[in-house]
Amino acid sequence: MWQLVSYSWRSNYTVYWLTEWYHSWPHIKYQSFETVDDSFQPDQEEYRQALLFLASIPLAWLILTILVIFVYCCYGFFRRRRSRSPTRPSRTKSAAKTWGLAIVALLSLSFIIVGFYGNEETSTGVNRLTNAAKDVDVTINEVSTQVNKIIATYKNDISTNIDNLNKIFMNEQDRQKRNELLALTENLNRYTYSRADNVSRISTDADSVKLNLTSKADDLEKYEYFRWLGTIVLLSLEIIVCLIALCAVGKGSRCLLVFVSVTCFFFIILIWCRMGIEIFITVGASDFCVDPNTYVLSYTDGNAGVDQDVVLYYLTCYPNSQNPYGTSLRDAQQAETLAEATLENIEKLAGPQSDAVEILNKLDKTFQSTSLQLQNLVASVNCNTLKTDYVIGLYSTCYDTITGISFMMIGSILSGIFFTVLISSCTLPIIAKRKADYEVDREDPFLPPDNPSATLERFSRRNDPSRSPQRQSGLGSPTIPDYNRDPSFAASSVAYNQDYRYEDDPLIRRHGHDSPPPSYAYM
Repeated sequence: MWQLVSYSWRSNYTVYWLTEWYHSWPHIKYQSFETVDDSFQPDQEEYRQALLFLASIPLAWLILTILVIFVYCCYGFFRRRRSRSPTRPSRTKSAAKTWGLAIVALLSLSFIIVGFYGNEETSTGVNRLTNAAKDVDVTINEVSTQVNKIIATYKNDISTNIDNLNKIFMNEQDRQKRNELLALTENLNRYTYSRADNVSRISTDADSVKLNLTSKADDLEKYEYFRWLGTIVLLSLEIIVCLIALCAVGKGSRCLLVFVSVTCFFFIILIWCRMGIEIFITVGASDFCVDPNTYVLSYTDGNAGVDQDVVLYYLTCYPNSQNPYGTSLRDAQQAETLAEATLENIEKLAGPQSDAVEILNKLDKTFQSTSLQLQNLVASVNCNTLKTDYVIGLYSTCYDTITGISFMMIGSILSGIFFTVLISSCTLPIIAKRKADYEVDREDPFLPPDNPSATLERFSRRNDPSRSPQRQSGLGSPTIPDYNRDPSFAASSVAYNQDYRYEDDPLIRRHGHDSPPPSYAYM
């Protein structure tokens, strides 16, 4: 991500605003609730307590969420139980609730996708960090290898050939020539040891560095692989649950609603626990990213065994910075030049017919090889290579990784909230649903209407004397004729009371229930 912002940031590290924001969070000990220093100090107990206090905030929110769900479900349960009869929600309310649950499930899917992006961004940052750490270790090992190779060449090959020259020159008959050759050989030997001594300081510092970045990078890669894989599995399962929730809402399946409620509750626990771990890592990494050089200097002072001036040179690498090995390298190059000049003088003085010609040719080739090795060593010891790897590691940690974890936290927060809504919406209808005391046939044409106002109007019409046609005509209260005793009387009564409405008569109570009005066939 940071390559897209500005390529020039590779040379100089700039603190990310997001890390500054995380760094500004209060660092409070959970034992005494006192603020502590916000600098990155992982070895200090107080600093670890401050990070644990911040990581416990999502756990506290998890407990509060569980309590809210429990109280809400109990409220709905007792509210429905207090009602006299089971209620049937209207079609409008049912459709609105269905669409609401579908929208919540779709929003949860979108926030889970945000978590996928954050997971990939975090993995990219960690992989770049491990590669940069391995490159730093490779550079240090190359410097150590080159220095040891140069020293071994000086002390073994060159020293052996110089001793052979001394033996040959001791047999020279001309005394003056013999003394001059021995003097030149002595100077050549002195220059050779001077180069070895100047380079040996670099070898001492390179061998004393015990960072073991490669092994630590391998361990980090293994952890990151399992973290990445576990996050992918968890987010995939969350997507499956959201899809099942959509199916449950569409079909109205009670079993699917129960399954969605249980799995959402399980995922809420995992989401907020993972949120606490992410806050712990993010705040700690941000504290490091605000001032990384201070921690690196303190760590290398006690563990790496290298002078602070050397470490600071490689961390800053300013254009006007002086290489701490610059003097030794310049002295080694100067001794190399003097040794090559001395070897030319020996070749001229010894002559082409001398027995030392073969040894002198070997020394000439060896000096050319060591000169090239010395040039490569100068390039390797320069701070540009290590500073580039260091800056890439910082950008990978403080930009890519912090940004990726931030996206995962955003997705966790929002998906956790919407999963809570899903639990409340799916669980409440299940636990509060009340069955009727007896089976009701919805196809019965004499079943009272669902509209309460129509039932009330019918009841009032039946009990109002002014609504009876007989009482309006002054004939008094109607009587129910006995059709079984006198059929002729039944016919005359029906003819007389043509406008009589039998549904206005009071219902006969049988077995504790009111009987329905007489059927049309009976009438």
